[in-house]
Amino acid sequence: MTTKMHKVTIAALFVLSLGIFSSVSFSAVSHVLMFISGLYFTILAVKENNLKFGPSFYALVMVVISIVLSVVFNLDIIDKPLKNIFKSKYFIIPLLGVSSFYYLVKGHSSEKLNKYYKNLILLFISITSLATISGLIALYTGFNPVKLKGACHESRACGLYGMYMTYGYGISFFMTLNLGAILFKDKFKHLVNPNILYLSFLINFLGLYFSFARGAWLGFFGSIPFFFFFKSKKTFLLLILAGLIGSAATFTLSEKVRSIFTNRSESNDQRIAFYQTAIVAFKESPFFGIGYRNFEPNVKKIKQENNIKYPEFGGHAHNNFLEHLASTGSFGVIALILFCLLWLYEAKSFPIVFAFIFNFLLSGQVQYTFGDGENLFLIMTVWLITSSFYKLHQEEK
Repeated sequence: MTTKMHKVTIAALFVLSLGIFSSVSFSAVSHVLMFISGLYFTILAVKENNLKFGPSFYALVMVVISIVLSVVFNLDIIDKPLKNIFKSKYFIIPLLGVSSFYYLVKGHSSEKLNKYYKNLILLFISITSLATISGLIALYTGFNPVKLKGACHESRACGLYGMYMTYGYGISFFMTLNLGAILFKDKFKHLVNPNILYLSFLINFLGLYFSFARGAWLGFFGSIPFFFFFKSKKTFLLLILAGLIGSAATFTLSEKVRSIFTNRSESNDQRIAFYQTAIVAFKESPFFGIGYRNFEPNVKKIKQENNIKYPEFGGHAHNNFLEHLASTGSFGVIALILFCLLWLYEAKSFPIVFAFIFNFLLSGQVQYTFGDGENLFLIMTVWLITSSFYKLHQEEK
């Protein structure tokens, strides 16, 4: 039975590699597979009294509890509470998946695992690059050849997604992973040809640029110094300085970049209005919020009642922490902050993940990536793998 469940775990990972940047519906199949193997291996962990997970694991459990409590305490204002609670699957299944991946690594030789890793990495890079190329073709021809339909936006790249913002932030996360694999290529050369990494970087950087998602740019470029945070403080500080100088120079010399930041004042004002609305919602229900995934349905109403700008515009808070502050209250946002801090702590030995988390933290100040299904598949997969290896490393000490 254990061997069969290992195969289910591997299948889930291959589905994720295929689906993260191509189809959210297909990616959902990975949840079904990971739930099956995750439940089996979590029960096995309980039987073996092998429950010494990393601290971020328990912080994520707190996030899930805060989600459930926020809905339970707001049953009177949520139309379909079970549907809202069901959204916590994006966190529950990765929690189960930690045991799946942990036992997968424990139960296979390095040679066998490396074979899986090679195929997974190559598949993930290939599908992501194909999605980006198809999106770029759509941007310039108006037709997406892979989706066999028109471009999702007339002037911004979307990959195979239907939303350019989702693609922009997702490809930003991917670019941090891609750059990290290049910077530490000696550790990955047995898994992927460096030339593939270079080509992937070039293709997907174009996708990131032409998404024109400012927060995604900020997340990617802002994450670069953190590859060296523990390795060399001097390099870390020099990269921050170089980034500031480079940003100023680009802003000054590039009219296109300058216009992206200066000609979107209305977009900036709208975001500020969402931030204000989230704070008002928190003040109305400071302990458990107004209910997970219940902020967006109430945005227009709260704006109108509190004379906040752009009352005709609904949407999420465009900020990971403010969204959780409004929807799950102080308990929920504290749980989320703890999760992020403890994940950073666990990633001290994994510079690529450390930089990835900072991309998530920086870009998450202007976009709700922690509630976007497509982005969550990638974010939580990176966390799941990090948490599993952290557990393995702790056992080796």
